Amino acid sequence: MPEKERRDFGRVPVPFSVRYRIYGELGESWHGITTINISAGGMRFRADDLLEVGSQLEIEIALPGSPAPLIVQGKVVWSQSLGVGASENGVQFMAMTPEQHEHIDSLVRFLMKTAPPAPPS
Repeated sequence: MPEKERRDFGRVPVPFSVRYRIYGELGESWHGITTINISAGGMRFRADDLLEVGSQLEIEIALPGSPAPLIVQGKVVWSQSLGVGASENGVQFMAMTPEQHEHIDSLVRFLMKTAPPAPPS
């Protein structure tokens, strides 16, 4: 029997624009992406390239009403090819300060309030 997936944070399935680059590679350019969902613990997104599991990312999140973006570290925990030039990826946020955690949690709460209601199942 497969183990049930356990999440510590609620996720909001709202597209949200962020940027990422491979952590520590100064010449690496930023890649603009749109999240599939985001939580205080991580995010799921589509990208052009298949990312290697375990890759460390620097992630820039523009917060509504904030003059400066939030920059956090993340680790790719899964990556799946969707065909040529597309992949879907799961990233876990790492080494976040309590303030960063609260900023993302506030963002999730904001997005949940502005999200359209889910269609009936």
